[in-house]
Amino acid sequence: MSGEEKYLTLDALIEQDAYFAIYRLPGEQAPRFAMQTGENALLLNDVEELNGQHGFVIAPFRITASSPLILIRPDCTDLCEANTNFRNKKWGKTDTELQKKSKKSDYSLIFQRFHEPLLTGEMEKLVLSRNRTMEREEAFSPGRSFFRATEKYPHSFVYLLHTPQSGTWLGSSPEILLAGSGNEWKTVALAGTRYPNSGKVSWDDKNLREQHLVTSYILKQLTSFQLAPEINGPYTIKAGALAHLRTDFSFSLPDNRKIGTLLKALHPTPAVSGLPKEKAFEFIADHEGYDRSYYTGFLGILDPSAETNLYVNLRCMQIGRSWLTLFAGSGLLASSTFRDEWKETEQKLKTMASIVK
Repeated sequence: MSGEEKYLTLDALIEQDAYFAIYRLPGEQAPRFAMQTGENALLLNDVEELNGQHGFVIAPFRITASSPLILIRPDCTDLCEANTNFRNKKWGKTDTELQKKSKKSDYSLIFQRFHEPLLTGEMEKLVLSRNRTMEREEAFSPGRSFFRATEKYPHSFVYLLHTPQSGTWLGSSPEILLAGSGNEWKTVALAGTRYPNSGKVSWDDKNLREQHLVTSYILKQLTSFQLAPEINGPYTIKAGALAHLRTDFSFSLPDNRKIGTLLKALHPTPAVSGLPKEKAFEFIADHEGYDRSYYTGFLGILDPSAETNLYVNLRCMQIGRSWLTLFAGSGLLASSTFRDEWKETEQKLKTMASIVK
């Protein structure tokens, strides 16, 4: 199958409302494919319900009726064998679901709302996100953009997916939520952002503190399961034009039958939500001003008997019939400033915008 045939096949699967995901793991050359044709994907109401399951997971930031946790149980794993005529349905998502564009003045007001509980000490950290909607050009191809992203971001998890419930999403993420096989597993704390113009990256107290909060949270969650991780970091990694601080946690998982329970303890990490966990989760839902849907959720292949690779859905876009909505966020502490956080989200939005042609 030629490159052009691959693009056309992926675009056709979207039009026919298929359940599928195509994804490329960091460092790999060839993408992997997962499609369910026989019946509808499994919809779950709680992350813990992933215990004993396997398939391609699409989890939202917050599970709701409009954003369910979706599990594709693939019966086709070769794009070349995908039958683009197996459904007669048309793509169900419509332009009525268009997200409102985030204006700088609106962001300023919400920033102040988020910053206040940080200044009073009620919260240690809050992640404030925003989106940008642009017109979808007639020539835009989700399939072509996926392969463009795999070339541009070789060290990230890159994916394109579609389901009737979620619509179409395309993204590139450097952040592992949980990965492993057999007894050997890992997760990461990824927090702190710089956009250096040179090879040297320096980190200020705000970014170091932000990374420390995420690291401490993950360590606490892992030890609550009597896991004793080996810790490496923090160190600097590059993701496109951005640099982040990363700490790796490697651990043995003797019983992997309850991965859903572990995932529920980890998600959402303070890297995408805040601290204290539950208060931050509720605060974001009440005050951020829009529904994140699958942005800052997690996704990837779950297969405890073979190999699991689940990533946080960071740099991503939702693809509508006539629009594209891009998402980005930044972690706020008491020391954060509006100017710096706006600039950081602008830089992050460029990651996805750079592959839209």
